Amino acid sequence: MDILLVAIRIKDGVEMYPRDQRGEELGKNARVWRIYTDEARKADARMTEGWNRSIDVLLVFTGLFSAVQTTFIIQTYQMMVPNGSDTTNALLVQLLSLQFGNTALTNLPTMPSVPPTHWVNGLWFAALACSLSTALISMLAKQWLQAYVPHVSGTLQYRSRQRQSRYMQLEAWHVPAIIDALPLLLHVALLLFFAGLIVLMWTADLAITIATWAIVAFAYIFYLASVCLPLIYDDCPYYHPVTDYLRLATGSRNTRYPSPQAKTLLRAKKNPDDGARSASHDLIKSPDAVLQDILDASALVWLFSKSADTDVVSAALQALAGLPRDFSALDILREASALPLVEQGFQDCFHKDTTVDLQWHLIDAEGAELYCRAWIQLTRGTSEQWPLEIIEPLWLLQDSKLHPDAAAIASCAVALSSFESQVSQWELLAYLSKYTSGELQLSQTTQCCLLDSIIECMVLWEMPAAVIEETTVRAIPTLLRILRLTGDLPTSDLRSAAALALYVFTCGPVNLTDYRNEDKRRADYCELTLESLSALVEAPERFGVRDTLMDITSQELCRLAASVVAQSERFPQPLREIARCSLSQLFIDGKIGVGIVPDSVLADVLKLLYPPFRVPDVRRPLFATILVETLEITSLPDITSWSVRLLEILLHRCSVDVLKAFTAGNGINAVLRATKVGLVDSRRLQIDSLRTLCAFIDSSTRLFIEEQQDDSTHAILNNQFNLIFESDFFDTLVSVIAERRWWLFEVSGHWMPALVQLCRIRPHEDVWKIVVKVFRDFAERNVGEDGYTETLLHLDTMTKLCGHHGNGPVR
Repeated sequence: MDILLVAIRIKDGVEMYPRDQRGEELGKNARVWRIYTDEARKADARMTEGWNRSIDVLLVFTGLFSAVQTTFIIQTYQMMVPNGSDTTNALLVQLLSLQFGNTALTNLPTMPSVPPTHWVNGLWFAALACSLSTALISMLAKQWLQAYVPHVSGTLQYRSRQRQSRYMQLEAWHVPAIIDALPLLLHVALLLFFAGLIVLMWTADLAITIATWAIVAFAYIFYLASVCLPLIYDDCPYYHPVTDYLRLATGSRNTRYPSPQAKTLLRAKKNPDDGARSASHDLIKSPDAVLQDILDASALVWLFSKSADTDVVSAALQALAGLPRDFSALDILREASALPLVEQGFQDCFHKDTTVDLQWHLIDAEGAELYCRAWIQLTRGTSEQWPLEIIEPLWLLQDSKLHPDAAAIASCAVALSSFESQVSQWELLAYLSKYTSGELQLSQTTQCCLLDSIIECMVLWEMPAAVIEETTVRAIPTLLRILRLTGDLPTSDLRSAAALALYVFTCGPVNLTDYRNEDKRRADYCELTLESLSALVEAPERFGVRDTLMDITSQELCRLAASVVAQSERFPQPLREIARCSLSQLFIDGKIGVGIVPDSVLADVLKLLYPPFRVPDVRRPLFATILVETLEITSLPDITSWSVRLLEILLHRCSVDVLKAFTAGNGINAVLRATKVGLVDSRRLQIDSLRTLCAFIDSSTRLFIEEQQDDSTHAILNNQFNLIFESDFFDTLVSVIAERRWWLFEVSGHWMPALVQLCRIRPHEDVWKIVVKVFRDFAERNVGEDGYTETLLHLDTMTKLCGHHGNGPVR
């Protein structure tokens, strides 16, 4: 390919290719793709126009040559066909000899086995076939070139990929070699024609033959010399297309032969699965994504390797800063010596004063930042370190106060080149800390680069445990504040990077290869955040989390509750248990509640806490107290429903302390009010409320029977019984049973046993008569259903107990 000559980037005082925003250096309409499309259009125009002109000349020459050659063949072909008049003349000679008495017959002259005319015609027919084949292939080549430059619409990146794909396929299928071989085929045709001409003249006139042979020999010696001399002398102007292929055969550099990128692309199309595995370093990517990465890398290599314009080369190299973490074609860029070029470009952004102080001076901070990010991307996952000869410019950039983004990126390069120094990693945390406190403004791209560098350093670190703990205590507050600041950006790269970093600090290292893919980070965001935040809740002192930081932890955990509830099938049961334990602890500690988090979030949290089996016994009384307070504060159906259901589990066969906490907060009346919550049919909530109070009665009566000898407990339980009879419980129970058609199995299995036990302890209460009557009427309306027999037995027992109430409680 010819060396590219490009237009100056400044036209009429306006920059033709303005720089991109940070992180968009390889976006769909990035500057590098605009430059690529412009330069590719010019290069392709020169290439196709040159080939078309060469083919046109070949077609003209082939036409003239074929016409001349055909004239010669017409004449010599007649010499090869047997002549009947010659045979007749020979027979007449023999007849005359016999008539004159000559008995000896004259033999007919024998023709040579392969007459010279056969050789001549054979050579000339071969030459004619070569010339006509040249014409045929030339016409095909013109059609290929016409199809090579189609009109493609779409984004600049899409158009660049399409053009690079066509260009690589052009090389992979040897189209340049075929076009370059067309003159060679015509040269062979000429050689065959000259050979036939010499053979023809050999038997006619030796002098003419020698003269012709000398001219032909001189022409082809000159031809061979013009092909071979450029192999010996680099500055020889005798260029011939076949010279490039001879350079390849002799081990010299060649720019015409199909590139490794073209071969990779061809293999990727033929076997996409193999391409995805090999090119992405075991990272699972779709074949289409791998192919696009190969096209992007090949386009950038084409741009910075073919262009003679330093601005174009710089733009292509700086665009490497925008490479995604999971870019699967880094090998193509490394093999094209992109890394040394990036390091040289970084050095060119500085000036070293060699006259006075021998100091480096920064002249292009933005360019230096881009080169620095490009270096980080190209060396990711390798053991490459920053070159010592340009370490001073890197330190100078790192100390720049006027360019905080560039200084932060330089700190990333320093940290990635010195895993053994914790100071460089602390420097990265300092930048993020200043950003979260408002002291410094950093772009989201810079923050992501800082977080990715911290993650890589932590995973690859081999430092003492004390240093790692100190780093963790420094990092956790900053990471939590980043999560809070990005709360309105749930799908941002920054938030997913912060979540991964938080997981690394709290739960341990991860496989970096798996999490280079942004889709993988976002897919695992909830799991990573849940585990890391739960670790903070479980051991806040270890990570230095207290007060405001614990509030942030609570809010972030609550954000995830909705995802866990809505997508329960996505989260395994162990992870759900981890979330349940952490949220329970925060709810009991008062970090989550009405007015602290949105009502919808609180409803999701309460739903996730159900059932509260993992709440320690010592914390259950406080849990019950907070649930009762929640019922007193809010009347929202969702919050009320889940609070009541949680109380049911807590009150089931609970301790005296839980019962005291429930009644101390006026829990009986709070639950009774829940039966009236809701603007629509509240049948479900009524069942849950009555079942909760029946669980309270069941636990109270069980403890009363088991611990009657304990006077203090006896007094407490008696007071609770008084609260039950003084409340509206029985009025509500009777009205609910009388008004609605309930499941008889629910009544006989959950409500009646508790009521029977309470009747056994307090048989003298007047309310039992109306209770027995209403329940018996209810049972008669459900004759034959499940629980009917059990309900009648319970009612008979209560009737007997009430008939013996004068003797006190019946055991």
